[in-house]
Amino acid sequence: MVDINNMVNNYYNSKNLNFNNLLKLIEGQIDDLAQLSMLNEKASIKVDPGEDMKDINISFPKIRITEDFGKLGTDDRALIEKFTTQIPGDTLEAKLAALNNILTTRKEGATIAEILSTMVTCEILSAIITNFTESAGGFIFEGFLAGLFGGKSIQITTPEQIEGMDATGKPITDVVLGGKHYSLKLLGETTEVKGSFRNMVNHFRTLDHVIYLDARRVDGDQGLQFGEFTITLEGFLDVFVTPFLKTVWRREADRFEDAISFQKKIAELQSANVGIKRISFGRAGFSAEHPNWAVFDFSTGKTRKKEEAVEEILEEGKLLPQDMAELASEIINADPKELQNYANFAVTYAESKFEGTKAEKLFGSYAVVEQLQRKIGVGVKKNKKAILDALELTPGYENEQQFVFTRNQAEDIGNFREVGTLMIGEKYMKNTFAMYADLLTATISPVYEQLQFFTNNVNDYFLGVHDEAAPQDRKQYATAAIENAKALETATNNAVAHIEGDA
Repeated sequence: MVDINNMVNNYYNSKNLNFNNLLKLIEGQIDDLAQLSMLNEKASIKVDPGEDMKDINISFPKIRITEDFGKLGTDDRALIEKFTTQIPGDTLEAKLAALNNILTTRKEGATIAEILSTMVTCEILSAIITNFTESAGGFIFEGFLAGLFGGKSIQITTPEQIEGMDATGKPITDVVLGGKHYSLKLLGETTEVKGSFRNMVNHFRTLDHVIYLDARRVDGDQGLQFGEFTITLEGFLDVFVTPFLKTVWRREADRFEDAISFQKKIAELQSANVGIKRISFGRAGFSAEHPNWAVFDFSTGKTRKKEEAVEEILEEGKLLPQDMAELASEIINADPKELQNYANFAVTYAESKFEGTKAEKLFGSYAVVEQLQRKIGVGVKKNKKAILDALELTPGYENEQQFVFTRNQAEDIGNFREVGTLMIGEKYMKNTFAMYADLLTATISPVYEQLQFFTNNVNDYFLGVHDEAAPQDRKQYATAAIENAKALETATNNAVAHIEGDA
């Protein structure tokens, strides 16, 4: 990479600044200029929205996107790490928070390093989701995240990169970030999460976890919303069975004559987060809020707009979800002797259905699921081989089926969590440029602008470019490059004085 400070120190003083030394400079730097692949992109932004509008062009570095971001020891990896090491945080959540700290509001005391690293990182992500399809962009995205974390983080492309993994298998791991194994998915807003069930099972012969990280597009190419869930053998069924189960209402109610048994059942349903459809008392009066009701039915409610306000419309005896949950809590906490005055009791609730679901296609029967539950219950460390042997006999493994999660099913997984959102579309980036326009135009923008002019003129000189409208000797470009070098010296000195003065 071109070292601007070195260029200034060695070539831009009054003794060295001449045509011959410019050619020496070109010869010494041309390879680096070619490898740098750093092109300036001008972002036209508007500032002072309350006054006369004016456009300010800010030259900013744009790094060539490459698959080498994820490979240790490459020049491209070293280049991207120069920027990403300025972004603090040991986790993706922390790094997204650090980026948003610069992007969303003007950070007082923000340094040039923070602003530059944030903008370059987000420009790369924006380019990935704008210029690549989900499948093609996904591979580049994996390498970029490895570069974002830096250090030993690496993109995994072959099983040999994972110690102990069967070389004939295909790794579920796409990238190792901070010592954790991730499978990355660059997805659309409603794209399903898919994968090989056999490869997933084989993954756990060597490793004890994998984190599925979804990066979903927001409004096409305006942003990325990150969410993740972790898969382990201990929680295998929570991921590949529970989200697929269908919830159906039981036709028959459970009936109770004594208050204590009734309270115990309601507590079990609430603890398991099971939906309650109806609660019945022997007589009205238990609910102080609805003293005339003896039967309480679950309802999602209907709404109507009335002068821009939303009004809930409920029939008598109907409760919204929160109200039904509050009634259940009231029953659980009631004095059993007092509650007994409202016997007999009945409750109708939801139950999960296994048949006809995606889980049935993977496991065959619920008996197999129960068998796995027992094996896992013994303990994964003690019973790992038996668990894997049982999983090998499932239809999902034997028939090499894919598991498929809709977005809702993925987000219904118990340990799923939202990691963060980056809004990096053009309008959002322009807003960020505007927040720091005064600082950028005083420091880095002139440096990159003059560097680009210098690079263009150097290229035109070597290529022998001629202007057909006004043919001139190609040495005009060398002369122009000398002027660019002078301007670059001035811009660099101004930037150094500004930055050092703020240090």
